[in-house]
Formats: sequence, C-alpha cells, structure tokens
Amino acid sequence: MMKLRITIVFCCAALLTAGLFLLPAHAAAKDAELRFDGRPKVGEPYVISVNTRQVRTYRMKLVGIDNPPRRRETHEIHAVGELVYQSLDPLVIQFKVEAMNQTVDGVKTDYAPLAGMTAIVRSSGVNLRDIPLGTEEDAAESVLGGGSASGASSDTKKKTTKEIREMLPGARRLIASMFSAPLDHPEEYLGKSRKVKPGEKWTASAKPMLEAIKANGLELAEDKVTATATYNNPSKFYEADILAQNVFFLAESANIPGYDFKLEVHFQFPDGGDDPPFRVERSATEVVNRAIPEGVPGFSGSVMDCVTTVQSDVAMIRKSRVKAKKKNWFLDLFD
Repeated sequence: MMKLRITIVFCCAALLTAGLFLLPAHAAAKDAELRFDGRPKVGEPYVISVNTRQVRTYRMKLVGIDNPPRRRETHEIHAVGELVYQSLDPLVIQFKVEAMNQTVDGVKTDYAPLAGMTAIVRSSGVNLRDIPLGTEEDAAESVLGGGSASGASSDTKKKTTKEIREMLPGARRLIASMFSAPLDHPEEYLGKSRKVKPGEKWTASAKPMLEAIKANGLELAEDKVTATATYNNPSKFYEADILAQNVFFLAESANIPGYDFKLEVHFQFPDGGDDPPFRVERSATEVVNRAIPEGVPGFSGSVMDCVTTVQSDVAMIRKSRVKAKKKNWFLDLFD
C-alpha cells in the first residue's frame, strides 16, 4: 500500500488554489524564469499552516450481496505555528505551536494548552529520531512559564499541568505525523529551473512516485505512470504582498490490474526568489482491489476494495515577508 505523503512546504510535499487574485492578462503574458530548487533560510522564522484530511474506505464486494459491508476511517490535522530551520543537513526544525488539533473518526482532540510550547524535530535521512516536547517533569513549566501561569490559582495550575502531561504522548505522535514524510523536493518532479509561458505544459518526472510505490511493496514500470506539469498565470499570495508563480503537477497510473492512483499538486513559488514554495496543495486518490483467492468457503469470487483519499494544504512564508492586513490573517487563512 502506498503511503500518500504529507510534507512541509519545502518538500514536494497538496486542491484548487483559494484566495488568489489573478493579475491582468497583459501582466501575465511574459515568459517567466521559474526556479524549483529553493530551500528555507536557516535561522529565519517562518509562519506555517498545515491542514490535512485522509479518508480510507474498505469495502467487501461479496457475491450475491447487493449491499456490501463497509468500513470508513478518517483523520484530520490542523496546525498553525512558527517554524525555524536550525539545520538542513541533517534536518533540525524548531516548531513553536500556536494552534493544533486533530480529529480521528469524528473524535476531536484540541491541543490548545500546548500553545507556546516548542518542539525540536530532528531527522537522520527520512526517519525522525526525536520529538522532545519536554519531559513530564518540566512540561508544565515550559508551557506555563515557570509555573506563574499569568497569576492563575494553584488549583487551576495543577489542573492545567495534568492536562498538558496527558496530552504530550498524543502531541508527539501528531507532530511526528506532520513532519515525518520522506524528504523530496519540487525539483525532483519539475526540474531545477525552467523558462515558460503561462499555459505551457511539459513532461515532469514520475520517479519520486515510483520510488514511493515501490517502498510500499508494488514495483511499477515507468510507462505505467504519466506525469505532467503546467505553468499557470501568476497571482498575489493572499494578503502577503508577494507575487506567486503557480505550477500544477499531475501524476496518474495507467492500465495496472487491481491498482490505480491519481495525484494533483498545486505549487505557489515566489517570483524571482530562491525560497521554497509558499504553498503546496495536494489531492490524491489511491484504489487497491484484491480478489479473495478461489476456494475460500463462502467468499469465492469476492473482492476487497481499499480507497484512500488525501487532501492537504501546507503554507509557509518567511515572517519578514508578511504584510498582514488584519490580525491573525494566517491563522484564519484556511478556515
């Protein structure tokens, strides 16, 4: 089973772009020199927003039964915070939580008490080694500022401390799921740079997709996956006074018995800069059909379907480049 990957914005890291205002046609007609190999600036704070939703549906197509049994799993993540890259190789990230919650099969967990806490995320290759959100002994102090809690009463402080300690294991897992994706980059799909006109399409690389599928147990030939990229008109990036170059990536399978997938990615790159994309929006669907072996009593000819859909919207922008028109605009960006 292919794990559909969710990445931080400098990863390739993905839905139709919202909140964009297209420039006049005469301003978008020129060729653009696009760069796809930008990297985050070490030591600079970035504002980041992560919104993902995964739905997995299992269905048994049983012979002679018109209403097959189903099972549905859902997982949503919403997080906003400040990100600082302490190192790119090896990757060391500092993530300060502003707001964070997840919903699993309709049950929501809000990590609001962890606002202001900083997690240090370290990786070796593609595997995270450490998500230290503080030990149980110092967790409350790191969140509540030495226990002062802005003059809160002793009973309130004890209750909050207990709540934070209970949340830490789940928060570690949640942050790990946000930042544990294999680290690929846009140029692995699109190339390092390209001079293009609006509407121009070119053949992109499907290699990262093939490698991901192979890592999950299914090896496909290159001719079984097609990948294209299209350059769309530039636009303003929401309320930040920045021109964004928009690139659409599409990869899909072809004629594979029992397996099908489609991945759409919308990138917004900074105009004329070497930053990573401001925003990466993904929409992915994977379908796996498995026939139950002949001879199994009561199930001969039956088929098990597993359909996975993932939608993600990850935005990240240098704090120094933000010119907000209203307070907390980034926090409200994807509401």
